[in-house]
Amino acid sequence: SIRRQRQMCIRDSYRKALEIRIAALGDKHPSVGDTYNNMAVVYNSQGKYDDALDYYQKSLKIKITAVGSDHLDVAKTQENMANMYQKQSQYQKALQIYESVLATKIRVCGQDHLDVAASYNNIGLVYKKQGHYDKALEYYQKDLDITIRVVGHDHLDVAASYNNIGSV
Repeated sequence: SIRRQRQMCIRDSYRKALEIRIAALGDKHPSVGDTYNNMAVVYNSQGKYDDALDYYQKSLKIKITAVGSDHLDVAKTQENMANMYQKQSQYQKALQIYESVLATKIRVCGQDHLDVAASYNNIGLVYKKQGHYDKALEYYQKDLDITIRVVGHDHLDVAASYNNIGSV
């Protein structure tokens, strides 16, 4: 199929990028970690979760070594891992990682930041999927409150937050 050919092309492009980056920058450079993360996202989208997890872990190891664990690049890779676990209905693993990502984002960005709001939204979604509707509403409301403070009442992100609350 065309989709499968496209995915193979993307994977091959990332492999080539990885080879070049390792040769030019060494295997511990943050750009190598970014490429591993991108490869993991592709494997995740293909349902190849073991491969995705392997690449996420390689990415995390490099990023943590390069920038420390309290960094948004590290949190983004962790968030991608949590998204993968959520996709597999491994909600406890996803929730544990999302909570850690939220704490990092609050420390790095402060409470009133759209990245923090997005983390509250992710946690709310997990609670909703688990059937914990009161907890889902609590986290969706936190997402909405921050989003309104940051972008105002008439923004599409606010509409999305209201939509999530309405879906519970």
